[in-house]
Amino acid sequence: MTASPAPSSALLPAAVTARTVAAGSGVAVLAVAGWRSTGVLHGCDDEGRLVLLLPPDATLPDLPPVGPAPGSCVLEVERSAALPDATVPLASVQVWLDLEEVPPSERPDALELLAACHSLTSALRSWRGRRLLRGTVQHVHCHRAPRCEEVGADAFRTAVPDRVAPWEADALERLRVDLREELLDGLRHCAPAARSRVVIDGPAWRGTADLADALPIAVDERGTTVLGVLSDGDHLHLRLSFSSTPLDPDDVVDLTAAALHEAIAASA
Repeated sequence: MTASPAPSSALLPAAVTARTVAAGSGVAVLAVAGWRSTGVLHGCDDEGRLVLLLPPDATLPDLPPVGPAPGSCVLEVERSAALPDATVPLASVQVWLDLEEVPPSERPDALELLAACHSLTSALRSWRGRRLLRGTVQHVHCHRAPRCEEVGADAFRTAVPDRVAPWEADALERLRVDLREELLDGLRHCAPAARSRVVIDGPAWRGTADLADALPIAVDERGTTVLGVLSDGDHLHLRLSFSSTPLDPDDVVDLTAAALHEAIAASA
């Protein structure tokens, strides 16, 4: 038995999550008419178009109109939390694209965008011989436990990426140093009424009293996601929703603590 989906106010809109993941750091998989390439660098420009740099050894089929029909090109991007002994999936997106080659006159700007996303300025100087593509989004599937949502092209294009994403790592480090023990103790004391507000995935019927650890694994504008590890190793995904938008890591710590205290108070 898993938890009921969290209220929509507890999570970022699917379009914002999709845009943030597609524009973020990391590598992706590009599939075109049965052909797949891993290790694709990706970014997203201000108009909501994806910019892709293929690996040096990629042999992409011909693009439309010579090659496969529009809509047969899919970019798959996954965002995960890296833990010392595991990788925990947070969100993944599948983006259906119309692909084209980036015109030579626009390649410097496209490469600058990728360099900003991936901090790979020196590596991107050796892009010659690699395919540089641009994709217009048709539609997107956004997967976040325990749900999968469809995002239209217009919603993706107009979505503003999560403002916390650029400094999320700093916020997580602060939470793990300043609040980890308090999180574990507080979540253990959440009664069933409060659990229904904070558990977004996993065996909710188990409750939180049996938690052996509580590790913050993601932060965004709307809240902190915590991985609750039960004594037998099973996992709960917990969500502490913010009352306002954080502006820096200090705000994240304060807002997470306030959300935790609110959940504990609801148990009284």
